[in-house]
Amino acid sequence: SSASEPVQLFLLTCSLIGLQFAWGTEMTYCSPFLLSLGMSKSGLSLVWVAGPLSGLVMQPVVGMVSDRWTGKWGRRRPFMVAGTVGVVVCLLILGWCGDLVGLFVQDEASKRSLTIALAVVDIYLLDFIINIVQSTCRSLIVDTLPVEKQQLGSAWASRMIGLGHMLVYAVGALDLSKIFGSTFLGDSQFKKVC
Repeated sequence: SSASEPVQLFLLTCSLIGLQFAWGTEMTYCSPFLLSLGMSKSGLSLVWVAGPLSGLVMQPVVGMVSDRWTGKWGRRRPFMVAGTVGVVVCLLILGWCGDLVGLFVQDEASKRSLTIALAVVDIYLLDFIINIVQSTCRSLIVDTLPVEKQQLGSAWASRMIGLGHMLVYAVGALDLSKIFGSTFLGDSQFKKVC
């Protein structure tokens, strides 16, 4: 027998839990991280223009491209998978950008400014990639469900987004160094969450 409707809707929308976790990680941890590196608050405000800008640009573009996509995996799934890989890579770069820059630069002042630059570029890239995944996840709901179920599918998507956001705050409230040790998954709370 087939799965019940709530299980099907959960499976259709559960990708939004992870996507919102990634978005929440960026929104929660990047401001303190960039400020700790010495970035100005006015510079920080320019970083957060990335979210609305990326949504304005990427969602219509990806929607148009994926609408016309004719691959064997469907219209949306290739973008979801490629975007997910991109999000994972960007989060790893973000968490370890200071270490990555430190491999090539020893001077502390240069290291700090290059770490800020790498983090800002990575945040912009992460926002653009998150919008690729988000637009295709939402489009998959519309593609998959009949018209009379699309409103219910959108409600389930909102539930999953809320769950992902609560999850990132719950994980952030834990002392991950105490749970995982001081070096496993990185040497800071920020790295461990990333």
